[in-house]
Amino acid sequence: MTRILSILAATNFSLEARHAAERVAMLAKKTAIERGTLLHVLENPQTNLWKRSIGVSEKDRQDIIDDVSHSLTQLAEDIRKNTAFILEPQVRVGNPADVIVQVAENFDLLVIGAGIQQSARGLTIGPTSRRLLRKNRPPLLLVKRKPDMAYKRVLVAVDFSEKSREALSLCGLIAPEALIYTVHIFETVLERKMLSAGLREETIKKYRVRTHLEAEAQMTRFMESAGLDNRRHIRFIESGHAAKKLLEITNKWGHDLIIVGRHGKSRIEQLLFGSVTKHLIARSQCDVLVME
Repeated sequence: MTRILSILAATNFSLEARHAAERVAMLAKKTAIERGTLLHVLENPQTNLWKRSIGVSEKDRQDIIDDVSHSLTQLAEDIRKNTAFILEPQVRVGNPADVIVQVAENFDLLVIGAGIQQSARGLTIGPTSRRLLRKNRPPLLLVKRKPDMAYKRVLVAVDFSEKSREALSLCGLIAPEALIYTVHIFETVLERKMLSAGLREETIKKYRVRTHLEAEAQMTRFMESAGLDNRRHIRFIESGHAAKKLLEITNKWGHDLIIVGRHGKSRIEQLLFGSVTKHLIARSQCDVLVME
């Protein structure tokens, strides 16, 4: 992707969703965005609002749609007054995740509120966000806080694949003035097997050092081949659990955006990716952009 020309902001009228729309307007100031749409999806007639409205006439249902359309238009107008960026309001009826994906096919970037919820197991992301993460869609930016300024510190998780190059390219478009932390986390699976086998600590240490040096060499080749400006890129290479290490790094350095991408093609790799990404979205203090 060489340019971002269109952005879709999906809203459910929550505070996070409003922040997402505000972030879209802020991104428009830094990029050549030509088109922005503000979308709200009403649940389809078989669920929720309509299901509870037994006996409601077709006119009453249209009144509900009109009321939502008015609220959406007002939100778009508020954004315009504050930022001068015009978002076209659009109301659809259907399953939220399915409709959002369908509409997003015609956009370069999809932006939503992260939808963080408190559950018995701690912080989790909402059902619509979870479904969108599993679907084919454009890059998805999940906004967690009010956008006070353009992104200044961005963490990009890389595995030296082509998808990692795309993530760095998109980072340059979304945050052209940011300091970029290019981070690679490798998990030493063999090290755990060595420990189980009772190998000496000296042998395990040599393996750990060799693995880290190999990752360093890969990072150097990757950054050189990608033509990255070392003045704007800080490189990190760590071993351990990906989600835990990424959170440690971003909490230490105060990033305002994390970019991650789906690299593996196998079912297991996709499940691992989903677990790491959902953990990052739920636990991080900043926005998260998920590539596809």
